[in-house]
Amino acid sequence: MNGGRASETRKLVQDAQLKAISELRENGPKVVINALIAILIWVFGRYVFIPIASEFVLFGIPLPQLISLIVLVALAIIVFSTIRGVLSIIDSVSLILAYSIGARPGATEEEYASYRRGLRSIFYVLVAALVFLLFKDYLNMFHPLLSAVVLLGLAVWAVLTLMNAGRAFSRLAEYYAHEWATEMEKRVKGEG
Repeated sequence: MNGGRASETRKLVQDAQLKAISELRENGPKVVINALIAILIWVFGRYVFIPIASEFVLFGIPLPQLISLIVLVALAIIVFSTIRGVLSIIDSVSLILAYSIGARPGATEEEYASYRRGLRSIFYVLVAALVFLLFKDYLNMFHPLLSAVVLLGLAVWAVLTLMNAGRAFSRLAEYYAHEWATEMEKRVKGEG
């Protein structure tokens, strides 16, 4: 019976790996190109156009703020057009890691789904933090309070998300704690 379960798990892992490869093949190049474009726009906006525009005003509005708005809109378009591919890649990588991390005797599909959910949550927080860093300087150009409010909302969401992600790994932690305690008992008793 256990051999059947192991065979089934190997098949699921293989399917997950094939899906991840397919997702990377399909979405990887788009995500990388869009990320590079976003970085270039950010760098040129921040270190070329805004410093050049620092002494200009257009219709009573400082030109750096207008350039900042243009860059923010461009970055938002790139991020929102890329997010679907990023989420698809995160989902596939989370699936592979869930089977790798949770590979132990007696693990259930429910546990693997829980690990996947936890890993996905961690990746989501990482991506959201990187996107915030991309937007932060340009939000500050309008008003530092705008950037602070977004950061505060992001921090609250991230803490709640990471707390849920931690709970997703509770069975795995319990399993390894039990294994460790059993091994220590054997050593103390001289059996191991």
